[in-house]
Amino acid sequence: MAGKRIDEHTLRVLEFEEVKAILASFAASELGRDAARGLYPSVDRHWVQARIAETTELTKVLERGERVPMAGLRDIRAVLKEFGKKETVLEPAELIEISDTLAASGRLRLFLTNLEPAQSRHLYAMGEKLGDFQPTVDEIGRCIGGDKRVRDDASDKLKEIRRRIGQLSEVIHQKFMSIIASPGLRKAIENGNFLMRHGRPVVAVKAQYRNFVRGTVLDRSNTGATLYIEPDELVELSNDLEDAVFEEKKEVGRILWVLTKMILDEQEAILDSVKTLALVDLTYAKARFSIAYRMSPADVGAGASLNLREAYHPLLLQLAARQKNCPVTQLTEEVVPIDVRLGDDFDLLLVTGPNTGGKTVVLKTIGLLTTMAQSGMHIPARAGSRVPIYRQVFADIGDEQSIQQSLSTFSAHMGQIVKILERTNDGTLVLLDELGAGTDPIEGAVLATAILEKLRQRGGTVVATTHLGQLKSFAYTAPRAQNGSVQFDLETLKPTYRLMIGTPGSSNAIVIAKRLGMPKDVVGKASSLLATESDGTSELINQIQATREDAERKRAEAQSLLDEAGAARSEAAERLQRVEDEGRRLRGQADREIDDSMQAVRRLAEEFAAQMQNAPSTWSQKAQDFAGRVAELAAGTPLAQRHSEFIEALRRGDSVYVVPFRREGIVERVRKNRGTIIVFVDSKQVEVPLGEIAKPNGESRTP
Repeated sequence: MAGKRIDEHTLRVLEFEEVKAILASFAASELGRDAARGLYPSVDRHWVQARIAETTELTKVLERGERVPMAGLRDIRAVLKEFGKKETVLEPAELIEISDTLAASGRLRLFLTNLEPAQSRHLYAMGEKLGDFQPTVDEIGRCIGGDKRVRDDASDKLKEIRRRIGQLSEVIHQKFMSIIASPGLRKAIENGNFLMRHGRPVVAVKAQYRNFVRGTVLDRSNTGATLYIEPDELVELSNDLEDAVFEEKKEVGRILWVLTKMILDEQEAILDSVKTLALVDLTYAKARFSIAYRMSPADVGAGASLNLREAYHPLLLQLAARQKNCPVTQLTEEVVPIDVRLGDDFDLLLVTGPNTGGKTVVLKTIGLLTTMAQSGMHIPARAGSRVPIYRQVFADIGDEQSIQQSLSTFSAHMGQIVKILERTNDGTLVLLDELGAGTDPIEGAVLATAILEKLRQRGGTVVATTHLGQLKSFAYTAPRAQNGSVQFDLETLKPTYRLMIGTPGSSNAIVIAKRLGMPKDVVGKASSLLATESDGTSELINQIQATREDAERKRAEAQSLLDEAGAARSEAAERLQRVEDEGRRLRGQADREIDDSMQAVRRLAEEFAAQMQNAPSTWSQKAQDFAGRVAELAAGTPLAQRHSEFIEALRRGDSVYVVPFRREGIVERVRKNRGTIIVFVDSKQVEVPLGEIAKPNGESRTP
């Protein structure tokens, strides 16, 4: 992945790993899960746009109800890499894993390259990178059975050896049964079961009757009371069986080596395809994640502004779904969305208000959705949301207290902020939680003001939360700064988690205390003291706040009108696209029907001319002329003309699709006078009629 890496500490506090774990759960294989776990935000805009486009295209495929053939994917990278170390043949189980993966590669290649290129160009390009290893898959399937053993008919020699083994085994068993059935041995036999010791057939004989059976003792029981004797009559047969088994092992080893060499010859191409398969599965996981969490693709254009509309925190959605025991798509009011913008008319958003938890959710939602978008994922926000490509993201969120370093919470926060100040520049997103907390409120406020000023000077885009009321005036007076707050319900005494831009938060301490039963005289005294402490700026701030709120309301109304216009424009564009697509489909269908009809008439005319060969010359010539005229008309259909132009432009080395073989081939020579073409298909040279050749990814035409 191109570009610098986003700060590790930031990703940790934003819980990006937890989001990747959810993403990994939607993958179809370990290949995709491993790719999801290794995903990282990029600062390369083109890379991000391409990955989001892939996700969008596959999401549309799934929403149409199409089934993506993901079955059979295996992570065979370790098998191929380990092979070089152990220097032996691949085992049948390993060959089946490889075959399943190669078959999946072929199925996905066919599926992706059969998608409409105009609508799925990224998926189409991904499909073209996948290899078609069907000959290898077929050979492994011919030689290895579902029981993970080499099949009898993998070679004529193996088939004969196993037939010989079966015959010898049957003869040995019959001989064994005749031996133990001998009346003279009945009292000597411990049991009549067919037994094997060291790969040889033996008879279980009571020790005291050892001399009753002529043969070699190969084993004895723990007590010594039973001897396991190989009868002399079976020695020669057993030797023959051992020889046959040895030959079988050699032949199986030879077959496995042939199959192994097939894999090794294509190892580089296979590993390239496996790499692409991992990306396909990762995209599949992103698409399923998007559908399950009602996500949309963010606009990650070249602009520097962020605009999240009806954005949700994905981990809160997951938590709510678990609590309700329902899919995320069924959640409606359990998680409140936020609307937040940055970078247009302000670059610093200061979210003030009491410590209710809502402010931290706002910070994490902004940071997490930004890193998700820069990782090529859709985001849980309304369509039309915009995310710039930040070159770096820093976050100082939560309790950073370090017991090991004996640092207070304030000291730990300051240590992190110092690092952020040193590294912040243009294109950096900075998220600061409870700025100025953990120390004297006055000192905390002035220090927070200085920090914000410094971050602004260094070109950072900043979202900071604080419960210090003194900072409200900073956002009113500082250029390109704005106040915000998380709405608080004074009736329920709980945050609504809805972000209000342009409105500073209030601690509501006196109101909350009153509702919780604080004595009236205490509430009254606090109110009078608050009025005394006022420095006269409250009225001015209230006037500014009212103006800002009115502006935000008008902005929201304007945005709503723009949304309606955009939706109407998109609907009209989609309708026009559907009409154009249907027109193309109908034209193509008409061209094929015309061509099929003309080809049928041409064949009838040729048959008629052939039958008229023995007629008087005048009639025979007329029949020939008629057939020639029909052939000219058949060659003039739109489909025939396009095919003729395609054939005319062919040159040696061009790729073509060979219809009878359902494979792509390489042109060696075009024989127009004979109406044939010589192509290489799977390294074999074949000659086929020109009518059985088509564009590699285009329409085919058969005469």
